[in-house]
Amino acid sequence: MDAVVRTVSETIGKHRLISPRDTVLAAVSGGPDSVCMLHALLALREDFGFDVKVAHLDHGLRGDESRADAEFVRELASGFGVPCICEEENVPKFVLSHSMSKQDAARMIRYRFLIRVSKLEYCQRIATGHNADDQAETVLMRLLRGAGPDGLAGIPIKRGDIIRPVLDVWRDEIEAYLTRHDLPSRVDSSNREPVYLRNRVRNELLPSLAEYNPGIARALVNLGTIMSDVSSHFGALTDRALTEVVKSARVGQFALDLGKLSGYDEASRRCVFRRVFESLRPDLSPLPFHHVENLMDLVRRDEVGVSVELPDGAQARLEHGVLVMSHGVGPRAIPERELAVPGSAGFPDARLRVTSELLRREELPARLDAVCDDAAYFDGDAIEPPLRVRGRREGDRFRPFGMNGGKSLKQLMIDSKIAASFRDAVPLVCDRDGILWVVGVRRSATAPVTDATKTVLVLRARAEEESPGPR
Repeated sequence: MDAVVRTVSETIGKHRLISPRDTVLAAVSGGPDSVCMLHALLALREDFGFDVKVAHLDHGLRGDESRADAEFVRELASGFGVPCICEEENVPKFVLSHSMSKQDAARMIRYRFLIRVSKLEYCQRIATGHNADDQAETVLMRLLRGAGPDGLAGIPIKRGDIIRPVLDVWRDEIEAYLTRHDLPSRVDSSNREPVYLRNRVRNELLPSLAEYNPGIARALVNLGTIMSDVSSHFGALTDRALTEVVKSARVGQFALDLGKLSGYDEASRRCVFRRVFESLRPDLSPLPFHHVENLMDLVRRDEVGVSVELPDGAQARLEHGVLVMSHGVGPRAIPERELAVPGSAGFPDARLRVTSELLRREELPARLDAVCDDAAYFDGDAIEPPLRVRGRREGDRFRPFGMNGGKSLKQLMIDSKIAASFRDAVPLVCDRDGILWVVGVRRSATAPVTDATKTVLVLRARAEEESPGPR
């Protein structure tokens, strides 16, 4: 077995990158790394019992040259007898409309393309051609930018469905492999342009550092391995912290409980901030050091309404008892709609569905929890239909279950520590007389279930899909 193929085989086995009967979508640019990866995967597919498809994206950045790359990949895949999916995107147009760097935009669009194609083609894994030299360059670049343990861990061998089977193979080994097997490849002319930081690191900085340590690339990869272990250790601690600290999670927003957050040491807080940002923007690099420190300072100030800017339009804002980290405009207000009985109403932006049904009293337990977060029970004969689900309105008042008097809905949400930016997205179930249930927060004192109740109106809320919590 060829030495490179043996290394790839060991990497796949050690890290369990591919399972039997998987289909692997190989991201092939046409460059030496991806061509080597594709050839090695094809050499191993029978041993591991997986299948291979090829995907190529023309970013529209180099005109005829990039179109020639696409044609090269089509012919390469055809020669190997594997399916090939090629598409073209206008990255320059995307850059202008999204105020992003060309490199960040190309990366974002490329991964979106690969994820979409993997779903359409029923592929369980996406393989990219990052190699050991790429790892050394990445660790050094992140060191220059002041990254923490997550950043210095470099390129992960596996993240979700994305795998890097040639990450343990060096660039000179890849070039020798192509020569041994007489494999053609394309050279991206932009790799020589000094305008890009990676090119300067690769072509100027690393060779200079090699004068002080000829093994600098290996040392950087070793540093990445060590920091990956450190990151994994802190990751496990962070997972436990997140279960306490994350008060609520919606599309594009996370609310962190400041009281719970203050109970953790500063290292854990930094890890929480990095993890939440990663969940908000998985397409971007890890949160830089100065942004993490801005968040640390923000929490220490504890002034409601104060905010800091985060990369690419994200933001963190202090509200009553919570730190809200968000990207974009956040969840939209709940649209008003009728709730049939029995029936349901879905709210995709909130990833929530509210359902209603009528049951005989004897079908339910003798004691009903009136303050359950995901269900509320009412005397069905005392409700004034029709039922409607809506968002909050100016002047809304509410009489919570167990209280004699009423209070403003705004005050209830403040007391319940619901962040201001989330309040418009909290559904309210109402009958003709007013609010019955602030979904997931509190039911009203209207129509309580008693021993005399014959028919019970059961309202439930359930997530449409798994909450977008931090990984």
